Parts: sequence; C-alpha cells; structure tokens
Amino acid sequence: MSHTAPKTLSDYRKDIDSALEDSFLRRTLDTFAVAYRANREAVFKEVDERGLIKQIADAKDDACKHMEELYEQFRRVAEERGVHVHRAATAEDANRIIASIARENNVKRVIKSKSMTAEEIQLNPYLEKEGFIVDETDLGEWIIQLRHEGPSHMVMPAIHLSRYQVADDFTKETGVKQDAEDVQRLVKVARVQLRRKFINGDMGISGCNFAVAEMGAVSTVTNEGNARMVTTLPRVHVAIAGLDKLVPNLEVALTALQVLPRNATAQRLTAYATFMAGAGECGACEDNKKVMHVVFLDNGRTEIARDPLFSQIFRCVRCGACANVCPVFRLVGGHKMG
Repeated sequence: MSHTAPKTLSDYRKDIDSALEDSFLRRTLDTFAVAYRANREAVFKEVDERGLIKQIADAKDDACKHMEELYEQFRRVAEERGVHVHRAATAEDANRIIASIARENNVKRVIKSKSMTAEEIQLNPYLEKEGFIVDETDLGEWIIQLRHEGPSHMVMPAIHLSRYQVADDFTKETGVKQDAEDVQRLVKVARVQLRRKFINGDMGISGCNFAVAEMGAVSTVTNEGNARMVTTLPRVHVAIAGLDKLVPNLEVALTALQVLPRNATAQRLTAYATFMAGAGECGACEDNKKVMHVVFLDNGRTEIARDPLFSQIFRCVRCGACANVCPVFRLVGGHKMG
C-alpha cells in the first residue's frame, strides 16, 4: 500500500513535472488551499488562537519531559480496567506484538481506522504477509487501499483523486458500473461495501489522538464514525499510539481538541470525539468483555524527547495544517516527495 520513492533525481524530476502538468490535481489543491485559509480564519475568530497554541505547546513540552512517568501512569490505570498495555521499541516490535495478538485470538479479518502511526510502521503489509486479511474503513483510506497507494495527506488521504477515478475503482471492486456524476450514490456504494467488512471483522485496529494518563484512556477524533465501528464491533480492539500522544489529563486533551479540528478541517469540532477508558462489553467474548490492547510505539521517540531542540516536534497534534498551507504541497500534492 505504501508509495515507493523515486530512486534517482531524474525519476524525481519526472514525477514533479507530471504533477505540475496534472490540471485536475493543480485545480483541486488550489481550490482547497484557498477555501481552507478563509474557513480556518473564520472559525478561529471565536477563540484566542495564539493563546491556545501557546497553552498546547507548553502542555505538550511538559508531557514530553515526563513521557516515562505518563506511560507508567497510563499503564497502571489502564491495566486496572482490564486493558493490556504493550511498549514497542521499534516498528518491527510493534508489528510483531499486533500480529501475535491477532494469532492468540484466532483472528482472520482485521478492520482498521485511519492511523498515521500504522503507516509509520507499515502495519498493513506486515499483517498481510502474516496471512491476515486487512481492510481499511476510513473512506479515503479504503479508496487508496483499492489503488495500492499510500495517503497523500494526513487528514484527507485521497484528496488527490477525482470522482471519476473513484468511480472507476468502485466499478472494479463491485463489478457494477458506477456513475461518477452521482457522488451520493458513490458514497452509498462505499457504505454498503464497508458495512460488510465491519460485520466480518474479528479485530479492530485504531489510532489514537490522545492517550490520557490519569484515565488510562485512548481517544479517536473523526468525522465519518468508522473509528467507532472499528473499536466497538469486533471482539478484539488494538489501539496503536506513539509515546508522544501521552497527555497527563483530560483538560490538556480537551484544550488541544479546540485547535485540532479547526486546523485540520476548519470545524469547531469533528462529528465524533471518543474517549475509551477500559475494555467495554462484548457479547461475543466469554466474560462479556472486549479484548482490548494498547500498543505504545517508541521508534526513536524517547531519544528525540531528550533533545531540547528536536523535542519540539512533539508539539504536533497531527492536524495536517502544515500541508494545507504548504506551497509545494499545493503545487504537487503529497505523493511526489516519496
């Protein structure tokens, strides 16, 4: 599913030239960039933008300095609530842990919600190599999975595609000719296809926007509702989170939540903001409790956290606003950088 970077400078230049000559891509990204700036400015008028950003940066800096303590607090509280907490030193460790959870629970089909951490460790190819069927359920992620591509944007993974390309992909997937002009029909087709995957999923894998130490809770922030289906329907739920997602309390998470959707999609709040503290009920399990695991990924994070300069990257809340205002992204999109 991952996009392979060009191997030579000549290949890279050809890729850039092809993107610059793609009139649809240029028009789409340009239209989005203009609309985004106007909408973001409007939605931030209601709050003290600079004050909020400083407050979040300070809180994230402090969390970075206390990453180990926050991890131990999260682990202790979560395990008291029946959650299995793991720590993976590397991407390979994280993949191995998740695959072993799947095997232990006789999992055949895995359903996933959007997770940039899963992209970081290349989780899908690993699980598929291990013999598991893996289905993305976020609409954009599912579309690019059908195309064997990686995401072109952190929040809008299929922003580079036209409805005609999507209709062609859905035609191939369903065996029924799809009308590119009927966008609502395309959405309904996707809903039908994805509901089947939700129902058949043995294990759900989600990302995590905030891992709240005092509650032992993980959160998802989405607009489609697919993440809630992923975390509630299957009998096994695995949440994967970078150690940098740890925050001390709900107040810090809710403060960051005032900025995340405003920056990502120029919304006051996304449609679904979910906090999961403990394993929920599940009639498919013997003790009526869902099997829940949280896998924290290091993959160099603790080393970066010790660096006074580079540790500032952990202020990031993964909103994608940097791409939304990036002049290079506006011209060529997210795939051409490799």
